Amino acid sequence: MLTRAAPSSPDMPYHLPAHISFGFIGQRAVVLDTTADRYFLLAGTEAHLLAGFDNTPADAARADHLAARGLLARGAGQAIAPVEAREPTRCALEDQGAVTRIGAWEVGRRRFEASLWLRFGGLSPTVERWRQLRARSVRRLGRGRLAASAGDVSDLARGYADARLYVPARRRCVPDSLAMIYSLWRRGHDAELYFGVRLEPFAAHCWVQSGDLLLSDPLDIVREFTPVFRL
Repeated sequence: MLTRAAPSSPDMPYHLPAHISFGFIGQRAVVLDTTADRYFLLAGTEAHLLAGFDNTPADAARADHLAARGLLARGAGQAIAPVEAREPTRCALEDQGAVTRIGAWEVGRRRFEASLWLRFGGLSPTVERWRQLRARSVRRLGRGRLAASAGDVSDLARGYADARLYVPARRRCVPDSLAMIYSLWRRGHDAELYFGVRLEPFAAHCWVQSGDLLLSDPLDIVREFTPVFRL
């Protein structure tokens, strides 16, 4: 049960909680709460606040309302800023090129693990688990970061797609994207997972990309969606 936040002073900053992210579609903000596994549409003064929060007394009063809803939190922390992503201009699955083979058993295992985490843990614990998996992959490689290598990751994305054909599980964008990105991370490839939405009619989608290279979907599908979350 949410309780009303105590009035704040202008010198008390706000930040974006770890479970909240958002993006803008026109003048409206679409917020994803990974703990509640819900999207929220904010318009008017609330959307304007997220677009340019500067901690004035007027902003602080409106921020109290969003804090009471769990969409903002008081104190220093993550900046209040929308998710940014490069617009994909290329698609690995639509390009002709080499294929890096990957076993269907591995794809099936990663897909099964992602489904279990989503089903029994929920979205927020799954996101946290995948952040840990990314950090583990970086540590295992011993070079401090994952590598951006468009050619290699494109070849692997095609190999992953080929192997996915042999996995007898219904296609669902979230567990499939989680499975794919973990396989990329384990091999040292830098890639990001995005959740995006479209309005009128509302729909949500999840995909994987590296820079402007789309790895998991055709370009015409992803271009319909505005990113609101990045992993």
